[in-house]
Amino acid sequence: MDQHFDVAIIGGGPAGTAAALTLCKRTDISVTVLERGAYAQPKVGESLSPGVRGLLQYLDLWDRFEQEQRLSLLGSEAAWGSDKLGTMDFILTLHGAGWALDRQRFEQMMADEVERRGVPLQTETSVMACHHDGAAWHLDLGDRVMTARYVIDAAGRTSRFSLRDGAHRQRNDTLTAISTRLPRADDARQMTRVEAFEDGWWYAAPLPNGDTILCLFSDAERIHALRLSDPQVWADHLSQTQHIKPLIKAGQTQLSQLETLPAFSSLLGHGDPNVPMVAAGDSIAARDPLSSSGIPNAIGGGIQAARVAADWLFGTGALKAVYLDSVAQDHAAYLKTHWRTYRTEKRWPDGPFWRFRSAQVSRAPNTTIRAKPDTGASIFVPGHVARWIAETAQQKTSQVDLVRHARQTFPDIPDERLLLAVEDLTEAAVTNTSV
Repeated sequence: MDQHFDVAIIGGGPAGTAAALTLCKRTDISVTVLERGAYAQPKVGESLSPGVRGLLQYLDLWDRFEQEQRLSLLGSEAAWGSDKLGTMDFILTLHGAGWALDRQRFEQMMADEVERRGVPLQTETSVMACHHDGAAWHLDLGDRVMTARYVIDAAGRTSRFSLRDGAHRQRNDTLTAISTRLPRADDARQMTRVEAFEDGWWYAAPLPNGDTILCLFSDAERIHALRLSDPQVWADHLSQTQHIKPLIKAGQTQLSQLETLPAFSSLLGHGDPNVPMVAAGDSIAARDPLSSSGIPNAIGGGIQAARVAADWLFGTGALKAVYLDSVAQDHAAYLKTHWRTYRTEKRWPDGPFWRFRSAQVSRAPNTTIRAKPDTGASIFVPGHVARWIAETAQQKTSQVDLVRHARQTFPDIPDERLLLAVEDLTEAAVTNTSV
């Protein structure tokens, strides 16, 4: 196999394969995909909203997708803000019904199309190390070294490839999914279902093989404190649900295994703009599964990242800045909708999971503050950040100055989280009312 390419794509999920399928429309760009798995592992993310049709048509995948994904979803139901189910039907949208997705089969379909169109896709291949010598990337694959003029990082929300040259990933939360599959009740409707509870929320979706994918979502700290990754504890919580348990066939709640997956929202901060690399999908902007936009966002991002790579190689290179700005604006808009959605659930205002998502900044920026006595922890930031805030605020300072200093020290923590943590860990000393 040739070991030099114009573009190397790290990650063979929806974003990476969409980028490859976009680039292979051109005959003057050589491209390869490096996938660390082998498309054999079942994956969460089992429903697809109807708006994805246009993206699949652009990639010339729609006809095959329509033949292989047979189970249509009629819509979604949610017990959110109330213990009663509310319904939103896809059939009322312009695009029609969505799909109960076999995620593993879907990704295999996209990978097959990549190879069928002449792009080498290398499975069970990981990038062990890399460096750029000014002319090309050198990717250490363990048994060989590959070179590429440009790299697209599509390796997911935990990818470290893009965390170089000053880049950082700003995480908005620590949302984590604990999931499994169980046989679906015979009378269960072809709809996705969400049910909120005190420490997070449940998600269920039908699968084409007759099973239901079940996910419990909570923050990593709550999962650890409540031992939610323990199969028995997880099953006990399932038995307490009002709307999720009835979806499972009676007597079929014996768990074979649970899978733990990161589900946090995040945005990749900009590194050196002159490095011939761009991220796509969850690697650059990861979204909460509650938004039901992860796969369409990944496919659309992969298409755009491919255009950025082509422009870098054969154009002016100006498209990268436009792309990064667009991603940042989209993510800011997503976060506004995201937090507004969570704040509609008001049944557990003092629960750490919901307080983390519903609290809002209330103190004036120029307030003079000092650390509260005997306080060193906050749900809004990791422990080491909370300790730094408490120690720094031992001397009176203004809130705006402390937050500015914290932002410089911890650039991976969102500003809103720093502000809420400062309010959590400090008290007003003297309020400066001057303008």
